[in-house]
Amino acid sequence: MTVTDFSSALHAAFDAPDPREAVNRIKNVVANELSQTDARATVKKTDFFNHSFAPDLVLSWPNERERFVFLKSDTRPNILRDDVEAIRKHDPIVFALDPVVENPLIADETGPPARSDDTLLADARGMEVLIHSRHAEPVVGLASSAVLQGGRGLLTAREAETMAASVAAGFNGAQHLDATSTAAAVDEISGHFDKRRTSRLLRFLGAVWVGSGGAASNFPGEQDVTGDLDGTALEFLLELAPIEDFEFWRRIGRPLTLESISQLRVDNNSDNLQYLIGSNLDVLHARACRILERQQELGESESSEFRWNLEREMLCLRGPRSITYFAGKVDELKVDAQEADGISLQELLRRAEQRRIPISELELATPTRTVSYATVNRDDVAHDEELLKLSRTFSSTAYVQSAVASLFGSRPLVCDFLSRTGKGRTTAKFPLGTFAPTALSLLTSLTVEEQEALERVTRHYVVEQQQATLFSMEAMPATPVSGPALNPPSDRNEIEP
Repeated sequence: MTVTDFSSALHAAFDAPDPREAVNRIKNVVANELSQTDARATVKKTDFFNHSFAPDLVLSWPNERERFVFLKSDTRPNILRDDVEAIRKHDPIVFALDPVVENPLIADETGPPARSDDTLLADARGMEVLIHSRHAEPVVGLASSAVLQGGRGLLTAREAETMAASVAAGFNGAQHLDATSTAAAVDEISGHFDKRRTSRLLRFLGAVWVGSGGAASNFPGEQDVTGDLDGTALEFLLELAPIEDFEFWRRIGRPLTLESISQLRVDNNSDNLQYLIGSNLDVLHARACRILERQQELGESESSEFRWNLEREMLCLRGPRSITYFAGKVDELKVDAQEADGISLQELLRRAEQRRIPISELELATPTRTVSYATVNRDDVAHDEELLKLSRTFSSTAYVQSAVASLFGSRPLVCDFLSRTGKGRTTAKFPLGTFAPTALSLLTSLTVEEQEALERVTRHYVVEQQQATLFSMEAMPATPVSGPALNPPSDRNEIEP
């Protein structure tokens, strides 16, 4: 909705013959304006209108405090100043239905000094500038969201233009370690937001600065920006145009956990999400996974590629024929298992040999009996002649119900083939760079193309220990291993989605 459209809609609302209908239409027009400024906000209408002490609208967000919105039609400075003075203790948004031409928040020369609080006085033109600016520069969306949650001072078209330009230039400056433009954005942010939103926005710029290779101590401004990115700031970062820089995403992602990423709301077409996960496969750990079969959706292009997605508040790896969900605990897997048959012993050994995964124990079953098999030392049983002899004594209906793979020497991964679920025994957790390919390779039958695609999606992961230690029960210090599929990106620090 443009300013002209807003004005027309507002005039049409005022012209409604029924006063109650006019008030309802006015609130709907303003609520739509606020929703476009921040799509994450929930806007609730009250039963009041143009009241001295009761808000017309209430804005709310998950895990954030509500904010009252008071609609004011009389924008004469003296009247508006009195209206603001009566409600400013609530740190509200005062939304002027007509353009504000003079700032009533500034005391005149003969009056008492202006109070310093977190009241925001905005008009439609200021909001419209933010709406249009976030379309041209998506990073401005972070500021527009913060404006509704904790903006303060005056926000007309001029202030909004300055804010939008400064935030966009500050983000670009932080990416290129330009202290001047970044410092200008820091000053602009510090003057127009409450302490919490100021801290959040500065942490965002600080994270981009550090992610781009700058030292935290050299970040412009005196504010402490060493805190982690909050979810909202990270979501905006992921929704920006692709940033094809391995080291940038690696620096951004080091403080993150699987749980924090699982709570994000991000478009699954985001290339930046692929970069973030792919660059941090060694620090993102999971204890459980569950694999569901899938069929290609209508209109979906045929591809053997795997992509990281966020679904059902879980991180998952979507492939051409399956979706693998990851969680910190088995009971946090928010998808029901698909019932499946076990696999033959020969098929299990083939899958394990393909990736050289040691199997320390397994459970064989027939329609009438079940046998658990493990060696005394819990070493690899894949080539155990006694196991092969035992399997030949069973009928052709024998299948493997479960198996235990030993990862990193001493971390057991229990694979349940009936539910296609993998989990660490006791408290064992695994980095996604190892967990994803191991679980998929053991719990499903991959084609050559899918195996190659799985290598590509985990290619930036550096294994914690050399493969030889996988057969040892004693944990050993991490030893990076490099190879053609594990080399870091090229000198340009670019990564593929």
